Amino acid sequence: MADEKDKTQNAADSGSEAVEKAAKPKRAPRKPAAKKPAADAKGAGTQAAEAAGETAKPGKAPAAKPARRRAKPAADAKAAVAETADAGAKAEAVSKAKPARKRAATAAKPAGAKAKPAKAAEKAKPVTAAKATKAAKPARKVKEQKPARPAIDRAPDERVAAVFDADGKQVEEIKLSVERFGVAPDINLLHLAVRAEQAARRRGSASTKTRGEISGSTAKLYRQKGTGRARAGSVKSPTRSGGGTAFGPKPRSYEMKLNRKAARRALDMALSDRAEGGDIYVARGLDLEAPSTAIVNDLLIALDIAAPVLVVTDDEPVVAKSVRNLSYAETGEIGRLSVEQVLRNRSIVVTEKAFSVLTGASQ
Repeated sequence: MADEKDKTQNAADSGSEAVEKAAKPKRAPRKPAAKKPAADAKGAGTQAAEAAGETAKPGKAPAAKPARRRAKPAADAKAAVAETADAGAKAEAVSKAKPARKRAATAAKPAGAKAKPAKAAEKAKPVTAAKATKAAKPARKVKEQKPARPAIDRAPDERVAAVFDADGKQVEEIKLSVERFGVAPDINLLHLAVRAEQAARRRGSASTKTRGEISGSTAKLYRQKGTGRARAGSVKSPTRSGGGTAFGPKPRSYEMKLNRKAARRALDMALSDRAEGGDIYVARGLDLEAPSTAIVNDLLIALDIAAPVLVVTDDEPVVAKSVRNLSYAETGEIGRLSVEQVLRNRSIVVTEKAFSVLTGASQ
């Protein structure tokens, strides 16, 4: 009896296990999503659901899972981007082409159509006579420049001085002496003569006081040691404020020694350089009773010579006073004529009285 009970119990257990196994749905084997299409996945799901419905209990059938969405490949994305770019380019081309069509349409209007009056023509105001005269103003005349005078290089024995009267008209030409106006220039001697003349004009009055000339106490400021400060002696030391000046200037002469013959030779060189270019003129009849800048100015303008101008006189204060107010001219006495004056001015006008002294000094 016990054996029969055990057999029946085992049979019941095996039957319940078989029922439980039959109640569970059978799952289809999973395959990669890339290899099979979504339709196949859906069909497999329905088949699994049907198989499960045959054996499953009513009301306990599992719901079918939705199929996974397949991701678009990269090539499709690039194609979409290219399509959008092409669409944008076409839209731009169409938008640009629209105005051209409009212009073509306006140009193709029939000849009989009346054109609308321009707004600018409607708003235009009539031009007044004053504005018309302003607009028709002629351009300013450009002052014609005189042609440059050609350079004249004359031989020492062919150099002459042009003689002018009080009206500025040329009267004659006087031949210049070779000894005075035919000397070859020496740059070193001319430079030395100009330096000597400039140095002789210096006053040389600059002066400073040394520590011995400063007024003040000669006592030592404080003891030599023990104060912690730098040692100090006199309050008039050049290193202290208010003290003397070390190696300062003292009144002296800046004159340079230049031989008398060298100075005379340098002046002859400067005059010869001006005579070579034909820039020496003799003023005849320049006898003024009173100083008159206007008369001298008119004379120099009539001569039409290069500026600046040096007017050489011989004890003629009236002529000198008439020249000193001219900005482009200066005066010089024949006895104190310097090399620097001759070289600084481009033209030399000599009075008849001074010219006789100048040529007589060379003989």
